[in-house]
Amino acid sequence: MALAELWRSYGVEPAAVIGHSMGEVAAAVCAGALDVADGARVIAVRARLLSGLSGGAMAVVDLDDVELRSLERDFPGVHVAVHTSPRQKVVTGEEAAVAGLVRRLEGQGRAARAMRVVGAGHSPQVDGLLPELVDALAGIRGRRPSVPVYSTVLDDPRGDCGFGADHWAANLRRPVRLDRALASAAADGHTAFVEISPHPVLTGAVADTVPGALALATLRRDADGSEAFAGQLGALYVAGQQLPVPHGRVIDLPLPRWRHVRHWWTDGRAHTEPVTEEPPAEVAEPSSVLARLTHHIAAVTGHPPTRVTPGTALAGLGLDSLMAVRVRTAVEREFGIALPLRDLFAAVTVEDAADRIRQALPREDTPLRPLRVTGSRPPLFLVHAAGGPVTVYRTLAERLGDDRPVYGLERIEEARTVPEKARRYAEAIDAAHPDGPCVLGGWSFGGFVAQETARHLTAAGREVRLVVLIDSVRPLPLPGLTRADRIRAHFQGFTRHVADTYGVRLELPYDDLVAMDDDGPRIDTVLRALREAADVPPAALEHQRASYLDLGIGESHRPGDHDGPVVLYRATEPAPHTVRDPAYERDDEALGWDEVCPRLEVVPVPGHHLSLLDPPHVDEIAAHLSRVLAERAP
Repeated sequence: MALAELWRSYGVEPAAVIGHSMGEVAAAVCAGALDVADGARVIAVRARLLSGLSGGAMAVVDLDDVELRSLERDFPGVHVAVHTSPRQKVVTGEEAAVAGLVRRLEGQGRAARAMRVVGAGHSPQVDGLLPELVDALAGIRGRRPSVPVYSTVLDDPRGDCGFGADHWAANLRRPVRLDRALASAAADGHTAFVEISPHPVLTGAVADTVPGALALATLRRDADGSEAFAGQLGALYVAGQQLPVPHGRVIDLPLPRWRHVRHWWTDGRAHTEPVTEEPPAEVAEPSSVLARLTHHIAAVTGHPPTRVTPGTALAGLGLDSLMAVRVRTAVEREFGIALPLRDLFAAVTVEDAADRIRQALPREDTPLRPLRVTGSRPPLFLVHAAGGPVTVYRTLAERLGDDRPVYGLERIEEARTVPEKARRYAEAIDAAHPDGPCVLGGWSFGGFVAQETARHLTAAGREVRLVVLIDSVRPLPLPGLTRADRIRAHFQGFTRHVADTYGVRLELPYDDLVAMDDDGPRIDTVLRALREAADVPPAALEHQRASYLDLGIGESHRPGDHDGPVVLYRATEPAPHTVRDPAYERDDEALGWDEVCPRLEVVPVPGHHLSLLDPPHVDEIAAHLSRVLAERAP
């Protein structure tokens, strides 16, 4: 409500309002249909009742509308809580069922993220709360709004809400139809949508549901509040919003400083020379990928640079296929990279596109990726898991607090052994953090590399305060099984997984696979057969390839002794691996690490291998790790 009033204080009045889930309470107050006191009462009663729920789960998933029928068939315990857009939903239900859906989508290379919630809202789990909610809100009487409200509760978003107790019961129980509300508003001629929140989470949904609309945020996490808001206000103004002229005076600004560079062509060769009679002026170049990408997008689309913000939806800028090719060409020329056009089309916002460019940039100096850069305590360096990005550690980094810098060590394709990876990572750590102690860690395969990196650093005289192994399993020796047997058994298990997941029978040349000397051609042969047999997303295929290569590197590694302190967070539940492998099904508490790490502490975590970096298990790991590091601080 305060942010809505902030917009109004600058002359921005809503032409209509939409409320997402409990945001419809604020929308009703903003539209004059509910008093502030009554709105606060609805929120308080709602929150009190929901706090008594337990056992439910929610997740944000990429699901097309056409897939909802198969969702009901394959996961009967999962319900759609929020229809965010035609391609994204929030699902709710029992924890095990929601987790199963998330695992399936992740296995297909699709976006799926569990949410931290007390109970499963917008589902049958809240049915028992509704009578008490209606009774507690019986005295609330809404009135006709002075601003149109597109309700996310009603089948027809333009319908008459009433905003009494029954409406708020339906608001808690029924699915949120944000997609319908946005589509109805767009059909009525609304073209600009401002998200009222401390950080944008719905601008992508606007772009997905209403292509071509202007979608703006209000504030951004970790940004200067006044500056961020001023930028959004300016973006709305240059898009055509009529605003009152602010107080102040008009002044003359200095003229631009030109480079004065002559471009000409002779002898079939291009030449670029500075003009001899006047030295080129020093002009500050944009210092970030985001700033340079923004410049190119603005130049191609014709929008002022202030209109192109990090959260601006590319669809909202009118970026058609021809413009996209021009932007791609400019980006490839400036950064010296090959950027597939599909990557640019797949990006939702300008920031998303910048991330894809960063991932394509050659890693000239370091594979470090900052996850949290604030803090004065010894930094934590986390090595990527097999075939995966270090972004899986973001939640852990957040839970460790603002005073602990956290960096991810991204995958180095050309490093083909664990010692070579460790050497490269040790050099990167020395370059970024040349003095003082540090902490190393990694999940699964990342633990192997972290332990070896710690050995490199300690041998060079660096202090490694702790090594953190997150369910890293040392493979068991399997007497009587040759390497050829292992390869054949692995891919036979993989074909069974493909049959279960995609419903196709994969015919593989097992003898040829066994005869190959290199893991690269072997996995390429398998994935080529999979691509021909089933419609598998390219991202899932690439992940399968990288994972297989990394796991092969890990299995051939024999860890050496490390005398420093080590903590192992060991999952206590069986891991739902894609392909079951007896070499990884250990029952010893230390998972083999006590043989090389004499100062090992094992901490059981009641979850399975794939769930440890997600709530609630990551909260338990972060709390314990924070205590251990505090105890080891001088």
